[in-house]
Amino acid sequence: MADHFANDGQEISDPEWIEYGLSHGWSLLTQDRRIRTQASVHVLLKRYRAAVHCLSSSELPVAVRADRFDKHQATIYRTVRAGRMGFFVVYEDEVAQRWP
Repeated sequence: MADHFANDGQEISDPEWIEYGLSHGWSLLTQDRRIRTQASVHVLLKRYRAAVHCLSSSELPVAVRADRFDKHQATIYRTVRAGRMGFFVVYEDEVAQRWP
């Protein structure tokens, strides 16, 4: 984010950074579960036939966050390559689709 938005993107809306990322073909990883309930984000995920992967908790230590995404990297890649659309939560032992 810091490479593309001032102040690490803290001053832009979720739909703005999400659309930017999706329009550039990015796989989106986040720790903000609030995104799942935003209708404007649903519209973007449908438009781009895309997925967002989110950690199950934003309270995890940084090293645990990185390890969790790394542990489930193959599953995340399969989801993206298969063109699955939705919001996926990355738990310690699984990745679960939570929208739609």
